[in-house]
Amino acid sequence: MRMRKSLGQHMLVDRRVISRIVKYAELSEDDVVLEVGCGTGNLTSAMLRKCRVVGVEKDPAMVELLRKKLSRFIEEGKFRLIQGDALKVAFPPFTKFVSNIPYKISSPLTFKLLKSDFRLAVIMYQREFAERLCRDDNRLGVISKTYCRAELLEVVKSSSFNPPPKVDSAIVRIIPEPEVEVRDRELFEKFVTFAFSMKRKKMGNIVREFKKRYGIDVALEGSLAEKRPEELGAEKFAEILVEE
Repeated sequence: MRMRKSLGQHMLVDRRVISRIVKYAELSEDDVVLEVGCGTGNLTSAMLRKCRVVGVEKDPAMVELLRKKLSRFIEEGKFRLIQGDALKVAFPPFTKFVSNIPYKISSPLTFKLLKSDFRLAVIMYQREFAERLCRDDNRLGVISKTYCRAELLEVVKSSSFNPPPKVDSAIVRIIPEPEVEVRDRELFEKFVTFAFSMKRKKMGNIVREFKKRYGIDVALEGSLAEKRPEELGAEKFAEILVEE
């Protein structure tokens, strides 16, 4: 089957990697897994041997293939397939999220997931995105740590996919327990996003610009004023007092 690169499809074909993903997810028969971007169903089939799966797939050709390939599981009620855009469809109830996602929607899909109710996620990302998610020297990493704990489990070579992506990938485990607590999430995310949009400037200058733009005072300790956003980390961002 000809893959549609416009949808960011890189099918995971390495059975050893698929097996490790299933193991990382610690699936049991009581689990309901949500999988976004089922593709040709390689990972889906492996998970269906362990639990129920709800798949979201946008590509009509893949949907047709999946309905034929996994018809037995559909008839048995173990597999439910939703055709649509994962960023637009309402997520059904699920316990775990396990997916080789389309890399072009990594950020919006991850934050949609983090606002959902689940116990564990194991996700294949582009390596660069995975590394940023697991660190806290960037906007993505800082904000995500107020939602979850993310751990990079392993790097996956491009040869594990068909067609091979131009970059390496990585498997990340996400536990929905915040590493950092914040008082006002909306304000925190606004300030962090603003700070990293001016990441070459020092925090003292950023705070002054933030007040000019939004009329919000941010109190900084003297030493923090001399640092740049990537030097603060999630905990320091959370400690900053924000007063209207």
